[in-house]
Amino acid sequence: MAKVAAAAARRDCVSRRHHYVPQAYMRAWSADGKRIRVLDTVNGLDRLRGLRDTCVQENFYRVSVSNGEAHNQAEAMLAVIDGETARLLRMLRGWAAGDDVDFDDFMSLAVVLAFQRNRTPQTKRLLGAHSAWLRGRALQEARPLSTAGFVATLFRSAFSAADEHSTRQLELWDDPRGRVITCDQPVILSSDSSGQPPSTLTSQHLWWPISPHRVLVLSSDLQPRKVVHRTMDRKGVDRLRAAVIRSAESAIIALSNDTDLPVGKKLRRRPQVVVDCKPVSSEKQQCRMSFSTQYGSSTLDRACQPLCATKPLAETS
Repeated sequence: MAKVAAAAARRDCVSRRHHYVPQAYMRAWSADGKRIRVLDTVNGLDRLRGLRDTCVQENFYRVSVSNGEAHNQAEAMLAVIDGETARLLRMLRGWAAGDDVDFDDFMSLAVVLAFQRNRTPQTKRLLGAHSAWLRGRALQEARPLSTAGFVATLFRSAFSAADEHSTRQLELWDDPRGRVITCDQPVILSSDSSGQPPSTLTSQHLWWPISPHRVLVLSSDLQPRKVVHRTMDRKGVDRLRAAVIRSAESAIIALSNDTDLPVGKKLRRRPQVVVDCKPVSSEKQQCRMSFSTQYGSSTLDRACQPLCATKPLAETS
């Protein structure tokens, strides 16, 4: 964190190509260390793509400050996080039964996972939709979420999310057959039977595929040991693969010999956010507004004037 703070104080980052999924992470699916197999969920095309050209956008984290100056220092700050991510990945990919994981590494892992969950285009899109909905309820012009607003939210939310992660059980699941896939939204929450989008409060598992043979899992099933080591059966592999495909924004990443991908198909987007408003008190015109996304959930009891669910439909149309 001291290195992140030092990077934030400078204005020396000239990098314009910003990876929102680290190359050190994706390299586990590469046969030559340079290219990976990517399935485009928009058009169904399946091809090899260079690591440098995958999960990257130009000036994705570029922000403007009050004097109008634009800079990419957020990318330099995230580069520090990426360095820590690479270190933890080396440790976790090489972990064997009986190896230890110390407290500092576990807490660092919680922070790294929080950043990886929240730094992607999918998160930015969902936050923008949430912001537009709130402004719409106040009858204000719905301005697009700025990159500066997104970056600020990213760093603010990372530490509260890390607190949630660090209360879970660390598990490592192995698939000896190497059928684990990942995507451009690589940290995934398991769904339950309620039909609601998953959240950190309700999901039994948080999955982070870290190689074709291993998945890092944060589980709600607490055990009296630091790391739970499991071997995945076919049912578990299929469940994880379905969750990865469902959560992908535009890219699914797999080994070149994987024959079970939806190649040639356009994958429609699934509902990933629920905003619900139900009357609590008609006298106070107070509603219960619930916001649920795969990045967490919250509930507020408040008067949601001027568009209030306690009013007749004719008054709110």
